[in-house]
Amino acid sequence: MIAQNMAEGICLVGATDGTIVYANPKFEQMFGYNPGELVGRNVSVVNYQDEQIDPHEVARLLMQEILTRGEATYEILNVNKDGTPFWCRATTSLFGHPEYGNVLVGVHQDITERKQVEEKIQASLTEKEVLLKEIHHRVKNNLGIVSGLLQMQLRRTQDTQAAAILRDSQNRIASIALVHEKLYRSEDLANVDFAQYIADLTAYLFGSYNIRANQIRLYTQITEVGLDIERAVPFGLIINELISNALKHAFPGDRPGEIEVRLVQDTPDTLTLLVRDNGVGLPPDFDIQHTKTLGMSLIQGLAKQLRGAITIHSHLGTEFKISFRR
Repeated sequence: MIAQNMAEGICLVGATDGTIVYANPKFEQMFGYNPGELVGRNVSVVNYQDEQIDPHEVARLLMQEILTRGEATYEILNVNKDGTPFWCRATTSLFGHPEYGNVLVGVHQDITERKQVEEKIQASLTEKEVLLKEIHHRVKNNLGIVSGLLQMQLRRTQDTQAAAILRDSQNRIASIALVHEKLYRSEDLANVDFAQYIADLTAYLFGSYNIRANQIRLYTQITEVGLDIERAVPFGLIINELISNALKHAFPGDRPGEIEVRLVQDTPDTLTLLVRDNGVGLPPDFDIQHTKTLGMSLIQGLAKQLRGAITIHSHLGTEFKISFRR
């Protein structure tokens, strides 16, 4: 019989009662049995057993699956005769045997070594994920300390211009800290969920500038999109600057108004951010290329870092549009 000399472990199991009717030498060797010792025993004898796993139930479910589909490939935790557990990869098919009738033919390979390597890799990845989360957490906390120090200084500052600078700096730090907060709490350590990020950042900024809910209304349309940290930080800073500028300058004298924030994916590779308000608009002579304010300089520099293009319109308010490739 060809199966006698095969490198894989092969066994034949009765399709009606689950009894082993044949096992080749390699199968017997894999499971630690003497020649012919497995014949006549229920196949569940080779399945692993503990408090959670019933070997008879495992065998029954596998047979049911194979009889229904005609074939199945699976990885299974088996047990040696001496009780040592080990992993096998098996392919089992339904076959009409001239001597034994309908049997399940199982071809088994010992994959214990591969499983151990996979477990080590997984443990290493898990350890690195925990470390990355801890790093993001600590960065966020350290930025929180810096923000707290600025807040303390802000409370002791009588100069309104200096206070405004401190508040702007505090908000910029908050936009960066929020990126690390999102990554720390995310299952995906590679990308920031920007829909939730923008919602949280805008809520923070409205609170920072003491904006009443009925004074300025916020409308958002945010595509579900993730950005890696290299893009998330500058992009978050751009959003911070644009919304902060609108809150500070677009609606003087408690003038009511609206701010719209949209993030849309134009193509699979292109994102467009649009921040629009219906406030007083920009000065007639405004030119972003020659502005000397830190906020506008930041927006230009960060957009360049993202390889983005800025478009500005000032009609019935102000609209900033920044498109960049993901």
